Parts: sequence; C-alpha cells; structure tokens
Amino acid sequence: MTSNIAPITGLPPAEEIELRYQKVRTLMEKEGLDLYVAAHTDNVYYLTNFAYIPFERPFFLIVPLDGIPTIIVPLLEVSHAKQRVLGKVEYNTYYEYPATRGQEYVSSLKSAIPEDKRVGIESSLSIAHQAIMPGKLKVVDIVDNARLVKTDYEVGRIAYASQVADEGMAKALELSKPGAQELTIYGEGVRHMMAKMVFEVPNPNMLVSNFLCGVWPKSLSAQPHSVPGLFDTLEEGGPNVCIVTAQADGYSAEVERTYFIGNVPDEAKAPFDAFMKARALGYELVKPGVPAAEVDEKVLDLIKKLGYGDYILHRTGHGFGITGHEPPWVALGSENVLEKNMVISIEPAIYIPEVGGYRHSDTVLVIDSGCVPLTKARDTLEELILPV
Repeated sequence: MTSNIAPITGLPPAEEIELRYQKVRTLMEKEGLDLYVAAHTDNVYYLTNFAYIPFERPFFLIVPLDGIPTIIVPLLEVSHAKQRVLGKVEYNTYYEYPATRGQEYVSSLKSAIPEDKRVGIESSLSIAHQAIMPGKLKVVDIVDNARLVKTDYEVGRIAYASQVADEGMAKALELSKPGAQELTIYGEGVRHMMAKMVFEVPNPNMLVSNFLCGVWPKSLSAQPHSVPGLFDTLEEGGPNVCIVTAQADGYSAEVERTYFIGNVPDEAKAPFDAFMKARALGYELVKPGVPAAEVDEKVLDLIKKLGYGDYILHRTGHGFGITGHEPPWVALGSENVLEKNMVISIEPAIYIPEVGGYRHSDTVLVIDSGCVPLTKARDTLEELILPV
C-alpha cells in the first residue's frame, strides 16, 4: 500500500480558514448555541493560525453563529496576534494578569458575551474559567470534533510532516551501529528534519514545530515511555525501537520501527512475526464506517491468540493533526467511527520484559477503499537487519 498524496507546505488559504469556521458553526447549530468559546491553544490555532504560549495570561476565541469572531488577548500579544492571525477577527484586549478591575480578562469576557446567550465551552476549560464565563453554558467539544476529519489541505500538510519524519528515520537507521550514542542519533536526526523543514517551508512558525528522534535499545525497548540516556550506546542484536515524531510548522506525523543490528536473536523472531501479523490486520480492518474500537478489539484479540496477551500495554492507535496525539482513538472504549480523511496511527505492540519491545508505527490516512500509510520507512524484517 502506498500513497501519492501531494505534500503541502504553505499557509492555509482564506477558503480553508472559512471552511473550518463553517464546520464549527454547523456543529454549533446542532447544539443550539449562539456562541462558542475556544480557549485551548490547539483549537485557537486550528481556527486562526495563531500559535502562542499563554503562560498565566489566558486567550479566548469567541465564535458567533453568525458574524465575525472575537479574540480576547493580553495587550502584550496584540501585535503578535495581528502578525499571525488568518481570517477576519475583532480584537478585545485586556491589560495584564493580574490587573485592576476593568483592565483584566474577566471584564473582556463580560463585554464580549451577553449573559442571555447560549455559550458552548470546551471540556478542557478550567473550573476557574468556567466559573467566571458569562452566558448559559454547555460543555461540548465542538472544535475538537471539527478537527476529527481532515480537510484535503490538512491531509497535504500531514503528508509533508510524514516526509519530514521519514527523513529522521532514515538518518537514525543510517547511524545505528554498535557503539553509536543516543546523543548522536538524536542530534543528527533532529538536525536533518529541521533543516528539511526550514529550507522547504516558507517562514515556519517554531512555536508549532517540534522534532524527536530517539532509539530505545533492547534494554529499554519493552518500556516505551521510558527515556534513553543521552550517552547510552547501541549494541549488536536487538530489538531496538526507533521513535521519530515531527510537528512541521503546525502539523504532525510519526514513524516508528523495530530493528536489529547485525543479527536477530532467536527469541526475537516469533514476537516480531506476531506483531507484524497484528499490524497487517490493523491495515486490513481500517476503512470508513468501521468503529475504531472494533479495530482495536480484533487486533488485540489476534495478539492474544498468538500467545502474547500478557505483553500488551496499549491500544492500536491514535489520531494525528495539529498534534501528534488526538482523536480519533483506535481503542476499546472509543466512540469514534472511522471516516474518510481521518489520519491515525496503526501501532499494535508486544512488550516482553528482558526480551524486548516490538512496535512499528505509521501515520495512516483513511481513504474510500481502506487506508494508506503516509510514512514510508522500510518495514520488513529483512530491511531492518542493519549491517554491523
């Protein structure tokens, strides 16, 4: 399975921003809302292209069912916002946090939101902010839901991030020799990814650009959320698990590979084969209309039938978009149903203490006929036995 999705590196055009607001307003209408308040940095970025670090000064984007959105920003950030925001917005500025009455963000909220309006808020909004929010409140994650299915523009942006991630993986595998240090692999992998983005993306925003390239050697490969030491060295054999993530100017992808240096230990062959069978089943199951939980259930059932049920630590996958971990969740308990233009990971895994971890991950696009990977690193056992 291969994809021929054209990568995109430019800023979203005006019609893309308007399409996102239309998606939000359609959901607002279904919920009976007059206004929606987005406060999470990812959601504000999705609708405006404005990335920022709030520190203690909150930002709020107020989207009306009809009319121009209002963004509440601290005075310190007004010029920054005007430089980056795409689409029409009105600015409502407060002085500072903390500030005297009339110059603080609570006054800005009260001036922008009438008490009689039906107002949607995010489930992630803090209790403190919920307590001072004007209007008749309803908790509903409208912007998060609008982000579930990607536009064609977003798919192109994620396809580009996938190319960047593939660049990091290629460099990591090239450098993987006995005695190679984590610091070298991390530094060179990140450098190559960042260089690719800097030279190919016009004026990239480093507030929404982030890269990781690391190898979990055999001793840590069964602990996927541990952290290798910078001066740890690789040894012959394996399994080693390389994790590469790329957020390239606002859109994210990941690629992960299990590989061996010089030889495959006998005890590694059967679990490698088992997780690859589970991965293949995941690709076979993913298509529009399929509940994401069903994919996870069947993939994990196969791992159990192959005798590795005691070595499952996590779900089959998660979504990509602005971030590298977001809905849809390919997991038991998920309420998401897969749709065309959703982008997910497929990464069933087996983790055997003292023996090693086994996981590939790809950034995968749901299409009409099933799914295709946007990341394209080598993935067979033969390709992943590296020379000494």
